[in-house]
Amino acid sequence: MPDNCHHIKNRTFKILSTSHSMVLIKQGWGEDFLMKRQRFQIKRMVNMSRSRILFILMLVLLIGLMMACSKSETSGSKKVQFNLGGVINPEQVSNFNPLLATGNWENLFPYIYDPLFFFNQVNGELIPMLASDLGEWSEDKLSYKVKVQSDVKWHDGTDFSGEDIVFTFNALKKDKALDRYQIWGDKRLKDVSVEGDSVVFTLNDLFPSLPYYLTTVDIVPKHIFEKENPSTYLNKQPIGTGPFVFKSVNSSAIILEKNKDYYRGAPEIDELVINRFNNSSTLTLALEKGEIQASEGTIAMPSLPKLLENDANKLQVYPGLTVFSVIMNNDKPGLNDEAVRRAIQVAIDRQWLIEKAEMDAVFPANPGFLPTVFGDMADEALYEDTNYSFNHNEAVRILEEAGYTKNKDGIFEKDGKELSFVYNMAANAPAQNKEGTMITQWLEEVGIKTTVKLVTWPELTKLAMSGDFDLIQNGISFPPDPQAALEVFHSKMTAPIGENTSGLNYMRFKDSEVDAWLDEAFTADEAKRKELYHKIQKKIADQAPIAVMYNVGGHIPYRVDEFTNYDESVPVHSSLSLSKVKKK
Repeated sequence: MPDNCHHIKNRTFKILSTSHSMVLIKQGWGEDFLMKRQRFQIKRMVNMSRSRILFILMLVLLIGLMMACSKSETSGSKKVQFNLGGVINPEQVSNFNPLLATGNWENLFPYIYDPLFFFNQVNGELIPMLASDLGEWSEDKLSYKVKVQSDVKWHDGTDFSGEDIVFTFNALKKDKALDRYQIWGDKRLKDVSVEGDSVVFTLNDLFPSLPYYLTTVDIVPKHIFEKENPSTYLNKQPIGTGPFVFKSVNSSAIILEKNKDYYRGAPEIDELVINRFNNSSTLTLALEKGEIQASEGTIAMPSLPKLLENDANKLQVYPGLTVFSVIMNNDKPGLNDEAVRRAIQVAIDRQWLIEKAEMDAVFPANPGFLPTVFGDMADEALYEDTNYSFNHNEAVRILEEAGYTKNKDGIFEKDGKELSFVYNMAANAPAQNKEGTMITQWLEEVGIKTTVKLVTWPELTKLAMSGDFDLIQNGISFPPDPQAALEVFHSKMTAPIGENTSGLNYMRFKDSEVDAWLDEAFTADEAKRKELYHKIQKKIADQAPIAVMYNVGGHIPYRVDEFTNYDESVPVHSSLSLSKVKKK
């Protein structure tokens, strides 16, 4: 008998359980009515259960949809940041004025400002930026007309116009200290004016290199700079036309936001975070860890092989417009002797520097200074000429022949004066320090004494400009034109010790013949220019106002594990490339 059935006085009853009580129902007595009621209650309970289950399912579905939407909104609103790295000292964020040579980190400006043209060091071509085309020369070649991009706005919403271009170039005209490459020099630029939707550059004489010089000038907003002195304005809140808008700066980073209204198309990333590092070693470590996606070219070269073992890391290398050298102050005692400079030149093993210190990520330097990026304008014969190659014995012979003798300490001297110089190089730069250590060791082995002094990169520039130095290990960068590169050695580009140079002739080198050849080449045809440039290079190699180390355009490390769509037809860290990169 089932457990729910019992005999009471020979009567059989069923026990019905409810949530409140047990009800005994006599079998056969009103059973139909009660059973119907029971079935109704059961059906009602089932229906209620179904409703509750349906309600719960709908509730779960609704919550799921809400969470999905919330997640979608969160992921959709999350900013895409690209982390770039650079060695940026505190004194390099004291101003954000692209017209000033010191007090700023010049690698920042291409992300905020645009020039008329961009020189692409990867292939040597000009790319129109604020210019809508490559410009047009007049028949007599004494004026150059550039059509200006339309629908360009400054980051504050003000319309950009040709008047901004005119103002910028006139600012350089009014203050020669701002005109680093002498665009307004003798026989060069005469006037800049607006003509309709174009800007016209009028010249005093032939200046075929003008378009390349225009790549060196970032255009600034007239409506802001005209209220200030451009030569002293700190420009703490820079307003440009470039693909990224300045947001803030702190001790760890410079933060830029995408320019949604950029005339070349808004960047794909939301923020460009330029992380600040004290030295290349910590920057390289951050790159290895994936904390940054690229650097502006800085890398601890000894770490390069390990870095490239990871397939996520790539390196873009191209020759370019910077020649690293031992810059010699030709006005200082001892260094004003050509024999001493030539001895220093051949005491340096350039091949060792390239292979062991720079890990073959740079290019051989021309003893005559002009790099191969300028094609046959560079005298390639000088590269292999053994008269300028590393030769310890030749360095000793040159000094002895010039009347120098070694003292009891093994240091060459003449008239009681030792060849002893202060050797300035960048602090916290492992590759540079390794190279400087070897160079000073080589000089000591020859018999030239050095005292090493470590300073910041900005301090190196200040020393070079003022002439307050003996030897400086640093790079010299120049506009993308062979005339501009060789004019580094023109006497008009220098100044006496104690005065800042007007150009890049930090060596205080002066030679009337070199000046005359450069002046003649300025307006000569291509064939004559080549002839004159080769003569100039030979004389620079012979007189050794500078001891070249190697040529570098870029050795740019970058990661491809989180971002894609780098444009490798241009420098991958350039604004043109970083405007296109996308998060994977």
